[in-house]
Amino acid sequence: MSVSPTSVRVGAVLRKSGRVLLLIGAAIVLLWVQQADPGNVYSNWQTAVWNAYQRWGIEVAEHQQPMVFVVQIDSKSMEFVREKYGEDWPWPRQRYAELLEILFEQYKVGVVGVDIAMPDTRDREGNAALLALSRQYPVVLPQIFDFTPPDDAMKAGVLAGGVDLPASAAVATLPQAHGYAALNAQLSQTACVGHVNPVKDVPSGMVTRVPPLIRYDGRLYPMLALEMLRCKEQGQYAISFASTANGLAMVWQDLLGEGGAVNLPLDREGLWRVPYRLAREDIGSSAIFAKDVLQRKVLPDIANALPNSMVLLAGTAPLLGDQHPTPLEADALGMTIHMQILQWLLQNDNESPAFSLDYWSWVAGFAGLALLYLLLMSGIGVGQVMLAPLLMALAWLGLGFWAWVTRQWFVPMHPVVLFLAFLVILVPLEWWLAQRTTGHLRKLFQDYLPAQLVGHIVNDNRNELLQPSKRCLTLLFADIANFTQRAERVSPEVLAELTQQILECLTAVAHQHQGTVDKYMGDAVMVFWNAPFPQPDHADRGVAAAVDMMAAIARFNAIGSNLLQGEPIEVRIGVHTGDVVVGDLGTRFRHAYTAIGDAVNVTARLQTLAREMREHLVVSQQTVGRLKKHWSFINRGNILLKGRQESVGVYTLASLP
Repeated sequence: MSVSPTSVRVGAVLRKSGRVLLLIGAAIVLLWVQQADPGNVYSNWQTAVWNAYQRWGIEVAEHQQPMVFVVQIDSKSMEFVREKYGEDWPWPRQRYAELLEILFEQYKVGVVGVDIAMPDTRDREGNAALLALSRQYPVVLPQIFDFTPPDDAMKAGVLAGGVDLPASAAVATLPQAHGYAALNAQLSQTACVGHVNPVKDVPSGMVTRVPPLIRYDGRLYPMLALEMLRCKEQGQYAISFASTANGLAMVWQDLLGEGGAVNLPLDREGLWRVPYRLAREDIGSSAIFAKDVLQRKVLPDIANALPNSMVLLAGTAPLLGDQHPTPLEADALGMTIHMQILQWLLQNDNESPAFSLDYWSWVAGFAGLALLYLLLMSGIGVGQVMLAPLLMALAWLGLGFWAWVTRQWFVPMHPVVLFLAFLVILVPLEWWLAQRTTGHLRKLFQDYLPAQLVGHIVNDNRNELLQPSKRCLTLLFADIANFTQRAERVSPEVLAELTQQILECLTAVAHQHQGTVDKYMGDAVMVFWNAPFPQPDHADRGVAAAVDMMAAIARFNAIGSNLLQGEPIEVRIGVHTGDVVVGDLGTRFRHAYTAIGDAVNVTARLQTLAREMREHLVVSQQTVGRLKKHWSFINRGNILLKGRQESVGVYTLASLP
């Protein structure tokens, strides 16, 4: 039957239209995902990219001189106070007062922000001394808010400070607290109080954002850094909200002196992303130890720079536990977050773009998609079509990095998602359309099945064997012992060649026993029996393969390959029998003939147990109960495997048969 040219043209048009519709549909879905952000997947990924920008940006950007000093209550300072005053931590409040008095009277600092919680009334004389100093000098004391549900929220101390809510609908976006750990009744009379609440992102746990203002009981409470600026200038808060091209900005008038407005861009949760711009070594250059202040022995260079400066007083000793992961450090001290904020505020060099980064990112992404579609329709090879979106995604990532380093802009990652979606959706589709008539079915099967089974499936048209189904399999996990330690001592080339030879050795044994090699996992291999073809003696095959694998490794060691470098190879093997789902699992983009289920996890745990027990082979009771041949095993009892609630009967091999 012949095909008319008209039908061919119609088919081509339909294929092109289908591609366009698929592309538009994918873009609409991604737009919805970005807006709705189910499970915060999109925002978490974008935040991870921005965190990387800040971490790498610190390495390439010009180092900055900190504009804030930190008086650290470190371990040596605690030891000094213990020896001189006989006082252990926590210090009496009188010691804090002495520190502050020296800073203000001898070193003439401009303001001190204290990041040490003081909700209890344990030192009335010390509290009175601190209160007197706070009335004489600009001292900002801390309080913490609790965002747990109202019934569980704590309320400790007496809440202080705060301003009345401004008449703005934007106030509703600010975070609402339900409790607090504030100041004791004496210190609550101080004039300057700021909160010290960071926000840890999920799932990274990093502190990337802070709430400039927190709502509680009809009032707004500013963060410590803002309160330090206000207290230093002895001014009043004039807070307003303004719409910008990129969302909402909180405007603070006269915060840096008369006419010195500060604009803080807020996200949809009323939070501000911390602009980390000070490297760890930069922060260290402004450190002052509390013992040096108490002894009046601050280094001359620092002492000369202290007059009218901003100072943070914080506990930095490891036992105090005030450490948080940030984009720059895994264990950054809490005071460094305040320091990063103050550095940005004091520089006041916010170069927010006049255009919408979000809008133009989407425009750039859709324009890039159109270009990719034209490339696809131009008839270029699939390889070039796959390379183009990758290069465009990398180009956008590079643009975002440049924007952060030079202007501190956080450019949205919409184009990257669109380009990668094109790669994931359209390129495989085009590959399939180009390859579906080439007759590569055999090659496709050989990608994930043992060679001896491919002929049966292809020649006998046994495709039903690939359908996912529940089966009882005997599974085997084999892993090279001490692989990590060996990797530290040998070159990657030697390690790769040795690993390949070992895995080939193990695979050959698996195939000898008609096993299906499921996958390789680094230095380990997973094999199973009784699928895709039934094998009534699958338990015996699995144990026999394990024994022969140990024998094959022994022969390999005896040959004495130069790759061993005098250190024999050992393998740890786990064998288990249980129900799994086995078949051609995955999607049309990526799939494999594999087994999934709890039995797979148990087998992997048995292999790990073999290493812990220093045994070469560990077999489960379920496998031993199905053996038809006689094997010499030792019952090691029921053992609770890691990550499981039920124990498993464990056997080890007494001797080779």
